[in-house]
Amino acid sequence: MDPSGVLLAIEERKKWRERRERIRNRMKQLERRKAYLHKELERVRKKVTEYNTLLSSLKGAKIEEERRIPPAVMR
Repeated sequence: MDPSGVLLAIEERKKWRERRERIRNRMKQLERRKAYLHKELERVRKKVTEYNTLLSSLKGAKIEEERRIPPAVMR
């Protein structure tokens, strides 16, 4: 192999190492983002559960109030 071919091979190897390092860094960044979004999703699911519980208790209270009102008798 001639010297220019050796230099070209070294440059190519360096280029691919740098590219691989950029890809690894980007993958780590995406994994951190994924973990954050999973935590955020769990918080949202918890809030939805809380609001559904609250809403069902409010609906239950409204139904109980409607049952207590006697029907009007018309003659």
